[in-house]
Amino acid sequence: MRSQPVFPAPTRPAADPHAAALAETAAMLAADLFGADAVVLMLHSPTAVTHVYNGLAGIADEALCRQAQAALPGGPAVQWQAHAPAARLRLSAPIPGADGTGWGSLHLFDADAPAAPAAGPLADTQAALDRLAAHIASGVRTLHAKHYEDHLTGLGNRHRFILDARAAMQRPGRSPGRLWAGIIEVLPLEDISRLVISAGLHRVEQAISMMSERLLSTLPAGVRLYRLGLVRFGLFRDDTLEHMHGCLSDCVARFDTPLHVDDVMQLDLCAVAGMIPVEHGELEDLIAALYSTSVAARSQGRPVTVYNRQVLRTQQRHGMIVSSLRAAIASPQQLRLVYQPRERTADGNWIAVEALLRWTHPTLGDIPPGEFIPLVEHTALMPLLTDWVLGTGLRQLGVWQRELPGLKMSINISASDLKRPGFDRRVRRLMDEHGIQARSLELEVTEGAIVRTERAVLETLGGLSRHGVEIAIDDFGAGYSNLTQLSELRVDVIKIDNRLVRAVAANPRAATIVQSVVDLAKRLGHRVVVEGVETAELKALSAHWGTDEMQGYYIARPMELAAMSAALATRHAWAPV
Repeated sequence: MRSQPVFPAPTRPAADPHAAALAETAAMLAADLFGADAVVLMLHSPTAVTHVYNGLAGIADEALCRQAQAALPGGPAVQWQAHAPAARLRLSAPIPGADGTGWGSLHLFDADAPAAPAAGPLADTQAALDRLAAHIASGVRTLHAKHYEDHLTGLGNRHRFILDARAAMQRPGRSPGRLWAGIIEVLPLEDISRLVISAGLHRVEQAISMMSERLLSTLPAGVRLYRLGLVRFGLFRDDTLEHMHGCLSDCVARFDTPLHVDDVMQLDLCAVAGMIPVEHGELEDLIAALYSTSVAARSQGRPVTVYNRQVLRTQQRHGMIVSSLRAAIASPQQLRLVYQPRERTADGNWIAVEALLRWTHPTLGDIPPGEFIPLVEHTALMPLLTDWVLGTGLRQLGVWQRELPGLKMSINISASDLKRPGFDRRVRRLMDEHGIQARSLELEVTEGAIVRTERAVLETLGGLSRHGVEIAIDDFGAGYSNLTQLSELRVDVIKIDNRLVRAVAANPRAATIVQSVVDLAKRLGHRVVVEGVETAELKALSAHWGTDEMQGYYIARPMELAAMSAALATRHAWAPV
């Protein structure tokens, strides 16, 4: 047996590590079994890999590859330079593929010297090399099944999709700008989840297989289908935008008719599709970009959507924001509170401040709360964020109350906070820890969080109220309003939505609505705060309506901590009116 050979680096960079490892092992085995001085193994499926074992000193790997290529049917003639060392091609064998086209080829070389008996254990016969090539083909098939095929449908998977995209980009003679990738999303993911619960996983898998069959029967000859997600399928087409759009439109239209899985299950489908031009620098984000187009198509109600790069950038930014928030909470430099005062209408004194969250991201810069709060509001990050705001705000309120004992603070919380087990006890502990007086903390929640009178919400509100925490409805009139519910709401403060207030300048009828809400809320015992006071006229109207407090840019913009502390020293009066 020959000594273990030392393998050089592949002559071409391997596009896939699994294929490279298979080619390396097979070339070593061929050299050992047949006593060959050099072996060239070429695979072009599932990815283009050429591995060379070169035991011939002075023979360039590229020269061996060119000679191996020349040995293939229809291969190019090899022009050898006079001074270049030569190698004798002893045997070649194709690696048979399942589709009859072949998955590659195997070539044995010897030094161009008088023939010597082969050092390997196998006879120098074509039949023996063909058997080895068949074994390599079996390994390629296993590689396909394990890494590149979807087990349910037999289609190529996401890995194969990207490999084929890369190969298509490198195809000689391809027209620039004509390679399109497409995605067909047959159903929204939430619908599939409900189907699994109601019909069972086996029936859903049957349905997915039938979806792939329906698409395969729709696609033109030569267009390959891939499974990119649960009910998301992908394809490539080297064609014009119009033809690609038409192809995807046909795929979507095929799902206008229900899918009959069995006598029990009939699915009414709602397919959408998206398409994107494939570019060299964007292969790593190709799947994400396609998902983006399918999401956009469904949200816009369009059968087919062409990729919008800005949409993907926005989604990637949002993903970065969510993934960065936990670190921001732990960092002493990213999150901070600013404070906006509320002015008492009766005497113009500032009797309360609203704590407002700000985030300066190390790479994204300042991120407005209107962007990041909705992204995390229904995730496991929201409780962490609320706890940070409560802890930071109440700590500062405790400091302020040593000099301004009547000062109140308003802090925004989410609907999910009211459903958290023990949330009221946590708030009470923080108030006790920082010496916060009763009725000094006001928690603002949106109208929608209160009108859904779930038991957990009502219990939390009751616990907070018993400990002297006030509850305010923020943005009242923003869309959930039902004046008859005011008598049922367990709240202390009504904050009139600033959009409704600002509309007064252009619509006199809006002033009548605000006046009616203020009158009714006050008769029911609620304090009324009007937001969005940005002009002297709106301030005068707020006083005319009889509101208790005012808040807005005309009163003061949100201030950093030091500026707020200085302003409170002159504008706060804690004595009740």
